[in-house]
Amino acid sequence: MTTTPAAAPDAEPRPTYYADGTPLSIQLFTVEGSGYGPYVALPVSSVWTPYSAHLFTRATAELIVRDMHRDECGIWAAFAEDGTLRFMWSADHDGEGGTCAVQPDADGRYEIGGLWSWDEWGDHVPHTAGQAAFALGASEYKWTAEKCTEHPEGLDALYARGREEAHAVSLRRDEP
Repeated sequence: MTTTPAAAPDAEPRPTYYADGTPLSIQLFTVEGSGYGPYVALPVSSVWTPYSAHLFTRATAELIVRDMHRDECGIWAAFAEDGTLRFMWSADHDGEGGTCAVQPDADGRYEIGGLWSWDEWGDHVPHTAGQAAFALGASEYKWTAEKCTEHPEGLDALYARGREEAHAVSLRRDEP
């Protein structure tokens, strides 16, 4: 079974607003039942399920692949020279096996979903102080420096990286 869920770079662009006019905003995800991530994503729909696809930057897609390989979950992935991300899995994973090619959109983001169950990142997810600082930075990406929450000393770089990743996936839109 071979599927290609992501649109080609020349396909119609995704909406940047929900039907009611509210701008899309980032969310933080993990693989259900894991402590991976947080993965900064931009949902492509106002309503999502655990198997919905979301947009991720190349950096986050690389992190997802690294975590997936570390977990030995039965899915493998690799980036091709043209930037395409190809997932492969055996019949042990889903009874059939297959591949899935995800091409980056015109902004270099990858629409990933449908191969495992996502969970929203939150306090119920086991995590380190570094993961928490990254998540806090991502969640506060729209705030000015004066409004940002104080975080533990020594975690400034992770906090800043979270903010940058959220800005990158959201295309630095100035959201209200």
